[in-house]
Amino acid sequence: MITTNASDKIRQFNDRGLHYNLVADAVYRMRNSLADPFAPEYFPYIVAALISFDMGRMMGSTAESKYNQTTGGFATRLEEKLRAIKPCIGHLMNVRLDALSPRSEQENIKAVYSMLAAGGKDGLNQVGGQFHVGATKILHFLNPQAFIIVDSNAARAFRQSHHVDFRNTSQPGYSGERYIDCMEYARQDILDFGVGDFCNLDAGVPITRIYDKLTFITGSSLLSHTLSDDG
Repeated sequence: MITTNASDKIRQFNDRGLHYNLVADAVYRMRNSLADPFAPEYFPYIVAALISFDMGRMMGSTAESKYNQTTGGFATRLEEKLRAIKPCIGHLMNVRLDALSPRSEQENIKAVYSMLAAGGKDGLNQVGGQFHVGATKILHFLNPQAFIIVDSNAARAFRQSHHVDFRNTSQPGYSGERYIDCMEYARQDILDFGVGDFCNLDAGVPITRIYDKLTFITGSSLLSHTLSDDG
């Protein structure tokens, strides 16, 4: 199970993932200071988080295109996407996963996931293809108390622990429907563990970030012990 040996998994991640934690903690501090994560001042923090969380190669070749919304590159498209998704999930920006029913919000969440993950000329992936993992990371950094990250390690963890219908490959078959399934299983895992005890695993860290560390170690142990990601 994902929460098996949870304390040891958190220790393992924190020992090996300091570079992730340093950036994430700074982003979370900024997020906590804002009532609205769609505010312009939070935009560069989302970009920095995506770069630090291994999405940089899909975001264009220059820092200018990543951060400057007037260049027609990644930043321009991200700004457009954020504007488009806010009406769907703006009401979820201060909700925590243990108090959320993902299935009851599935139409909104799946619509947003689809917009963020879409490929093509208006997509966020600047080297072609789709942006599934990036979509979950954007959602996570908009509300790190509600939205989990689903990458290849998490997909392996959910496949093994909860029989989510991911393929056992580097491209597991991400989708909005599977994302909802994973959110539901994450919520139940947290409730079964006990919300207070779960939060105490990594005090001061957002609840879905704690869960992300558990899926990362659980999933990576099935394949390797490297801190890497795929798109």
